[in-house]
Amino acid sequence: MFWVRAVGLVLGGQVAQAEQANTIIVMDGSGSMWGQIDGRPKLEIARQTLAEVLVDFPPERGLGLLAYGHRRKGDCSDIELLVAPTPGTASELLSRANTMRFLGKTPLTEAVRRAALDLRSTEDAATVILITDGLETCAGDPCALGRELEQSGVDFTAHVVGFGLQGAETAALECLALETGGRYFDAGDARGLRDALNQTLTPREVQQAEAALPPAQPATLDAPEIAGRAMQIEVRWSGPAREGDYIDIVPFDGAGTHAFDATPVVADSDTVMLTMPANLGDYVLRYVQPLSEEEQAMIADGTRERTLALRNISVVDIDNFLRAPDVAGQGAMVSVDWAGPKGFLGLYHASQTNLDAWLAGMSLVESSPVEMQMPLDEGDYTLRYIVEGSGYSSAELAVENITVTAAQISFLAPDRVRPGVDFTLIWSGPGGPRDWIDLVDPGTDGLYSGDGYSEYSYTYLRNSTEDRAITLTAPDVPGTYELRYIAEFPPSGRDDTSERALLFRQGLTVAADALDWSPDIRETVAATAMPVADEVALPASPEGDAATSGFDDVAIGDDLGYLCEEQLGCLIEDRKTGVSFFLRPGWGTDFPYRDGPEAPVRINFFDTASEARLSLNAPPEVTEGTLCLPSTMGPVCNLTPDEPAALLGATLLLQTIQPLN
Repeated sequence: MFWVRAVGLVLGGQVAQAEQANTIIVMDGSGSMWGQIDGRPKLEIARQTLAEVLVDFPPERGLGLLAYGHRRKGDCSDIELLVAPTPGTASELLSRANTMRFLGKTPLTEAVRRAALDLRSTEDAATVILITDGLETCAGDPCALGRELEQSGVDFTAHVVGFGLQGAETAALECLALETGGRYFDAGDARGLRDALNQTLTPREVQQAEAALPPAQPATLDAPEIAGRAMQIEVRWSGPAREGDYIDIVPFDGAGTHAFDATPVVADSDTVMLTMPANLGDYVLRYVQPLSEEEQAMIADGTRERTLALRNISVVDIDNFLRAPDVAGQGAMVSVDWAGPKGFLGLYHASQTNLDAWLAGMSLVESSPVEMQMPLDEGDYTLRYIVEGSGYSSAELAVENITVTAAQISFLAPDRVRPGVDFTLIWSGPGGPRDWIDLVDPGTDGLYSGDGYSEYSYTYLRNSTEDRAITLTAPDVPGTYELRYIAEFPPSGRDDTSERALLFRQGLTVAADALDWSPDIRETVAATAMPVADEVALPASPEGDAATSGFDDVAIGDDLGYLCEEQLGCLIEDRKTGVSFFLRPGWGTDFPYRDGPEAPVRINFFDTASEARLSLNAPPEVTEGTLCLPSTMGPVCNLTPDEPAALLGATLLLQTIQPLN
């Protein structure tokens, strides 16, 4: 059952008494509302019809909700004001009505009396619209109350809509309407209920305007009840498809005047695509028909279109996520997984609340994951997944916090080179798309050409991110110089951050008596590698202690396969297992071996200057919970993640390990 009181509405020939009228809907939560009409519960029909009618309710008028029978069974005092009558509450009212329970009795007379007392305190005229599916169940007399209210001097009118009532059931309710100067409507189905609400809630001038037009051809809309933020949905329709007809989506704010998205209908298609708003909430789909000049002349009140069909739809969160590492190095390229509608990925200072003040951003369109470069300044940052829906609406779907720490960088390069020669440098580091390595005078801090420093040689790293090897040219003048790693962060954002940073430096001596350094490091170091395995007998069986021992048992001279004692590093070629790789200076291995002819090669690697340990194709019980990266010969696992030297060793190993031809 619903009661609607409208202050100053133009209803049934009455004259408006105020430009800003208040309305209170009193909704019956009695169990009888579970009864069905044409196979649908009456409460469902009432909710949908109320939503369709309220979409055109003037937003400047106050709207409230009073409910009864919605909290307790058998309690005639269960009456509660859920929404106070204030402007712009149509959406809130519908939301509260949609979550009400229907289980109590029908204190019809007491509910009307309480509404009348509330109205008397405002001293405003009031019109009540009662939509009832049953009679009083708490011993009250609506007819007698109507006479009492009329005699008390309260300016009070009741319109009554009998929803599915028959015969004598209507007598007391008709009396309530007549005693207060109202009208009675008989609604046997959803259409009858809609027509009754339109006649009682719609101002008289609007009714007269619509009556002056020839009837429109019917239209229907079929679409999902819910959709995700900024998602595209398909709307199936039927209707006249007159030139200019369109389907749009509007907010459920009682006016429906601001369209988020609109698409013209085409006669040879029965579907249109619409983009949903980005903000959560309730919305309405409309089939709208512009009026012809002749039809506008019939009304002569400025109306230019009419709505032929309505359908409610809600925007909800559906399967949106964002995943990224918790920690990353300065300037690192970070992989970010995402799922959801097309949108925007922005990187922000953690303290930034302005969504327009991003440091870096990219469109999220199809593929996941995407890569985003981290800033050069250490600190806390935030990744934000933002979508832009129809009507210039935007919303934040997901947030990931990320901390930027000092970058881990190393150079594998000679300490001394001859003047003017090309030499090879193997690097590990962030590998940003605009990073470079240069050769300068020692102590140089300049980063821009205007800083007045000499840059003898430089190479951008964008083309060496796989093999991590670059070629530089030594200065012609002997002396002491410096190799530097310079990272660059693109200045495309809208907030302050460092665009360039010097992340690492390493000394280099240019001398005429230095060893020759070939650009092909593999050829250079092959001759200087120390093949310890040729000097130490291999185990008789791969099951022997030497073949299977873990790093805890490995020490210099104990089951030692290879040890690199050259300052340039060593190229190792183990012909018994058919594997080739580089070792950094001071690194060694146990004996490479296979468990069988087709089994993978297993090798343990260690650094004699630290606790760093790596393993190739180690058993699962050894590598459980460790970081393993794929290589051409199988997974390389870092068994000592807290050791910086392990990262450097793994970087070189992953770049160089390969089958021996």
